[in-house]
Amino acid sequence: MIGEPEVALVFSPEGWVEVLHRHLTDHGGARVRQVVMEPSLALDEEYGTLIVSHRWPALTRPFVEAVHARRRKLLGVFDSAEPAGRDHLLTLGVDRVIESDAPMADFLEALVSLAPVEVDDAIAHRALRGLVEGSAPGAGDEVASPLVAVGGPPGGGATELAIELARAGSLDRRRIALVDADDVLPSVAQRLALTIEPNLRTAVDAVEYGMGELTGSLVTAPDCSFDVVCGLPNVAAWSQVRPGEVLDVLDAVAHARDAVVVDVSSRLEDIGVGVGRSRYGITRAVVGAAGVLVAVGSGTPVGVTRLLGWIADARSLGDAPVHVVVNRCPADGFRRAEIADEIERTFPPAALWFVPDDDRVTTAAWAGSHVAAGPFTRAVAAVAANVLPARPSVNGARGRRFRRRTTRTGSR
Repeated sequence: MIGEPEVALVFSPEGWVEVLHRHLTDHGGARVRQVVMEPSLALDEEYGTLIVSHRWPALTRPFVEAVHARRRKLLGVFDSAEPAGRDHLLTLGVDRVIESDAPMADFLEALVSLAPVEVDDAIAHRALRGLVEGSAPGAGDEVASPLVAVGGPPGGGATELAIELARAGSLDRRRIALVDADDVLPSVAQRLALTIEPNLRTAVDAVEYGMGELTGSLVTAPDCSFDVVCGLPNVAAWSQVRPGEVLDVLDAVAHARDAVVVDVSSRLEDIGVGVGRSRYGITRAVVGAAGVLVAVGSGTPVGVTRLLGWIADARSLGDAPVHVVVNRCPADGFRRAEIADEIERTFPPAALWFVPDDDRVTTAAWAGSHVAAGPFTRAVAAVAANVLPARPSVNGARGRRFRRRTTRTGSR
């Protein structure tokens, strides 16, 4: 290895932490890139080895697996007067353990032996997906993503469509989950009259840090049979969640389901605001990881123009097939043809669908319930039949691999 090992040091009031930090600062031997105060920092920063006490409350097996998935190592430090601390660290899967009163030379030897390996976020996420699903895909393997991302420009009705897609899939005896990953205006909880707790943040805590069970973050939509992970509790909470953590939650939710419908925001700009943070990073990450993208816009000239702009931005993030839904479209056949010609001239979609205006949608929104049967539900059911993975056979495995259905062009 060239140069000094780069490490992150978890802060704790134990004496060895200050002694080690001071020694490395004054004498070298390893470079402290970050003093970690909270678990998310340990996943954000670039370093080779994380040095952590066996007493750190956030040190759990899911956290250790998340660090390993980023090709980083952990050096666990235990008090020699507490031999159970050593066993605890080994049980969690840290790479090496050392006594807190060991000579500095032994600390440096341990850090050198844990050769750091750098890895980009995409590789880290694929590795973590393998941990969640039980086995990582081999080289050249292609696993179809069960994620169906639904988004579009403001005012297009993407959230309403995402909810109805989840409901249509569940009525067709698929195991569906709906996740609100809108990092600008999360609204699924309000739309379905659900509480804001639990939510996406509690799901992240469960998956990444072992704080509770993931099932505790899932609620069932009223009068429906699909599970919901509600969105962030407030607009400012986006800064408390990393995009990679949301992808990890989606992987975990998909493990026991046929599909996960994800409501994303209308913003796709790459606006970095700090280490591991991007203002619209959650939506960008979900769109990039999706197996199918459903782009929703309103059926007006302005709405179509905005929709095509959103699709152009989304296509720069991933290669998922794009199903275009023109929502609240005019009933007039000539205008539908004009819309279809404009969309297909600019961007040939995997399929083009028209969803008519329906007063039942407004009624349901005021009641906080699902939309009553009518033109809207029938149109979305046709979309769901093509964008959601095929229902597995009775003996088929769930939550492992998904085969995308062959798409068709919707009737105009």
